[in-house]
Amino acid sequence: MKLVVLANREPVRRVGERYEVALGGLAAALYPAIQARGGVWVAWGPGGQDERIELPGLVVRRVPISARRVAGYYRGFANQALWPLFHLFLEHFRIKRGWWRDYRAANAAFAKAAFQEGGPDALYWVHDYHLALAPALLREAGARWVGIFWHIPWPPLEVLSVLPEAEALVRGMLGADLVGLHTPDYVERFLEAARGLLGVRVTEGGVWFGGRFVRVAAFPIGVDVAGLRDARERVRERAAEIRAAFPGRRILVGADRLDYTKGIPERIRGYRRFLEKYPEWVGKVVFLQLTAPSRESVPAYRGLKSRLFRLAEATERRFPGAFVHRYAALSRDELLAHFAAAELTLVTPLRDGMNLVAMEYALVSEGLPLLSRFAGAARYLKGAFPVNPYDPEGLADALAEALVLSQAERRARRTELLASVQGLDVGNWTEGFLEALSK
Repeated sequence: MKLVVLANREPVRRVGERYEVALGGLAAALYPAIQARGGVWVAWGPGGQDERIELPGLVVRRVPISARRVAGYYRGFANQALWPLFHLFLEHFRIKRGWWRDYRAANAAFAKAAFQEGGPDALYWVHDYHLALAPALLREAGARWVGIFWHIPWPPLEVLSVLPEAEALVRGMLGADLVGLHTPDYVERFLEAARGLLGVRVTEGGVWFGGRFVRVAAFPIGVDVAGLRDARERVRERAAEIRAAFPGRRILVGADRLDYTKGIPERIRGYRRFLEKYPEWVGKVVFLQLTAPSRESVPAYRGLKSRLFRLAEATERRFPGAFVHRYAALSRDELLAHFAAAELTLVTPLRDGMNLVAMEYALVSEGLPLLSRFAGAARYLKGAFPVNPYDPEGLADALAEALVLSQAERRARRTELLASVQGLDVGNWTEGFLEALSK
């Protein structure tokens, strides 16, 4: 059965006069499934030429959306309304009615292009908060199998109700046959929203809506286990170079894109508190914070960047040689090499749908992650050190504990951690969701 994927971002990049598949993130997970079934990836495009790109095993259909509409649909409604609200950052929540009109129009354009590619008998897999209305639009067009996966957290009903269009959003998602989220907690909150906003009948495993049963279930996403094991060998030499650049120091690493949900300032404050409270470690550790630029056109992100730079510079001055902040978009292998070089990683989002950094780190390094209790991954990763990123004192204590683990304790935690990560292989996630949808 033909597979049609709808996602905001396309899985290709242009190299000179040609395109090639860019297998990172979601694309790496879905590409094998598209190859196996034959199918199309529908994504936002800049318009003009190359609205349909055909590569071996992959067709990309670009949906042309005007710059004005992108400003409302993507930078406005998706990133200044849905993103902060669903991550419980109401102080960054903004809403404009024009954004909602652009969001509806963009979703309609995606659904129309997708149905043109797949027709009534394809499997449609919609991804994430950019396209919440697309399932209902595909259903209205005549699609028979529609699934949506929600990659970010799902908030409690009282928070969701802040959004004027909350009912329409949930109604759009219930056009699907299968709604997937990362954790059972998110599933329960979604069911609460469906019951509270639409009055639908909730039963075990889903809801009845419009005369159909919509299954709602947890499908925790993972990483490419085999690919990361291969990468570990590939970056071994570069990792050794990074370690050699900090002789006599034990390396800690944090890696995030710029975002207020990632808890980067809170992490730095926790590390500073660690150095204050445990001065015996000064001169013996270095923390490398790798921050990738992101969404700098959004005011909240520009403000975050300024605050982060001030905090990083103050920390570097106060503890010379103990902290390094690198603000750049690193290559995939360079990022993995830093993971492989580090003894511990600090993965401390204030809120995250899942977070794959701790899993990637586990497979390319010999170390352990300190993992926020507020990341979806904390529910699944045994062996990690659970931390509260809002508590610098607790973060400092956890870091001190992790640095003095015995070899036996480290091995035991690593065994648990690797078993957890291997059980969340992204290939199994893809096939599990598609199998459930096709049934």
